[in-house]
Amino acid sequence: MHNSEILWFDSLTESVAALAVAARETRFADQATRLASWHVEPARIHLANGQLRVSRECEINPQVIALEQIRALCRAQELATALLYENTARAYAYGTAAAVLAVAKGERPRFVELQRDEVGQYILPVDLLPDLRDVLSGWAMSDRLAWLRNDVIERESALAAGAFAADYETASRAYDLAAGLADSSYMYGEEAEAALHFLLMTTGTQDDFEEKQ
Repeated sequence: MHNSEILWFDSLTESVAALAVAARETRFADQATRLASWHVEPARIHLANGQLRVSRECEINPQVIALEQIRALCRAQELATALLYENTARAYAYGTAAAVLAVAKGERPRFVELQRDEVGQYILPVDLLPDLRDVLSGWAMSDRLAWLRNDVIERESALAAGAFAADYETASRAYDLAAGLADSSYMYGEEAEAALHFLLMTTGTQDDFEEKQ
């Protein structure tokens, strides 16, 4: 079927679902890189005592050297994957929330609309996640969505505070509070996606389907 023949709400739900899959894949990748880092932790590895002479004055343990190099690679990969997961999960949250709000206003968006920067990161809105309680007053899970929204906002605020902190201790406390932002955003996105399906079932999309026939 050509894109022009796909009903707008089918196209929109497919767009949100594709964003959900992207967030899920980055979540799996984040978990995998954390596991890979754990596998080279010195606390769980039996170290060999043998030494290797690399010069007359220097002896090294080749296993220790290899583990240090592997850990450095794992740490770099873990950081990069964590940032990718966080950015994609937040895009899922913001993109889906925007779709819910648009449908609630009577609009008929065919796609989630997001911008990306020159390095491939999604550009997130400067505004906070919208409060959708009024437009979802008939939905049983609206309170949970509101709670998840507050959790995301609190973690985002802590992340911003850490970035502008004047000293290490303040920054460290802020980043501790911000931990879990990716997971929180991902859970919000899942709940917002369910809210979108609820709205589409209750806001007259059947008329669009009948017109298409």
